[in-house]
Amino acid sequence: MSGIPDVPPPLRAVAHYIKIANEYASRDVVIYYWTLYYAIQHGMTLDKSSPPAIQFLTTLLATLEKVKKENHGNDAVTQDIVAQSYIENHALKLFNYADKLDKEGNFGKNVVKAFYTSGHLFDILSTFGELDENIQSAKKYAKWKATYIHNCLKNGETPVAGPPKSEGGNLDEDALNYQTTFDNPTVPTIPQQPYNNFPPQPYGFSQPTNPINTVPHPPQRSYPDPSIPQTSTSNLPSTMISNPGASSSGTLTLDDFMEARKYVKYALSALDYEDAKTAIENMTKAMQVLQKK
Repeated sequence: MSGIPDVPPPLRAVAHYIKIANEYASRDVVIYYWTLYYAIQHGMTLDKSSPPAIQFLTTLLATLEKVKKENHGNDAVTQDIVAQSYIENHALKLFNYADKLDKEGNFGKNVVKAFYTSGHLFDILSTFGELDENIQSAKKYAKWKATYIHNCLKNGETPVAGPPKSEGGNLDEDALNYQTTFDNPTVPTIPQQPYNNFPPQPYGFSQPTNPINTVPHPPQRSYPDPSIPQTSTSNLPSTMISNPGASSSGTLTLDDFMEARKYVKYALSALDYEDAKTAIENMTKAMQVLQKK
């Protein structure tokens, strides 16, 4: 599926995304497609007039159109809202995988690779709109951490787990803001599913208890089937957002409420697309779960 030419010097800044796209070419068409899409958009802001840039971008555009045509039935390729959820979910898994190993002091090239990839996948999310504060923080932290551990390993030094600390023990924002060049790190491709043994992600958001001394982590979201458009739960009734226990009849469990919430989310997404039939079907399913029919 790949076959992308070398990045010309005027577009050197997109090399990171081309590298990631090539790695995902044979195993995840969604990441492959949107990484190329971002590389084209970013590349056109850098140079769209020199012959090398024109030839390179034209080749990428042809590849992108071919992939889209071959995957026209994949909503995560053709629909922005589904793609955003898919990419964010994957980036968060990589980030949490790397962060867990880092905090355990398990430093290695796989950790570098996971931080590196997640940081650049967070970049790609800007295709769909402005990044929220947590994702911005995670992106900056992931890129810094990848560079930091990579340099430590290259220099024979032992990295320090967690975020950078100042002499007073607080978060060192200057260290995070210090940008270094991460040129084609020679690290292996991480396993396709390095986080299979992780516990399930909690539903909703996980915020740091002390943002002064810790790096704000991104929301840890649990998405349903990426082939179905997603939407925010912010418009759900408060009784659905809360953490319910059993119903007054004693027959409903937390899993029942979570399943009903899922169908309500699908219904809300359908309404965003003005699809009344799908909205009614999913609201009916939610009611059936709550009524235990």
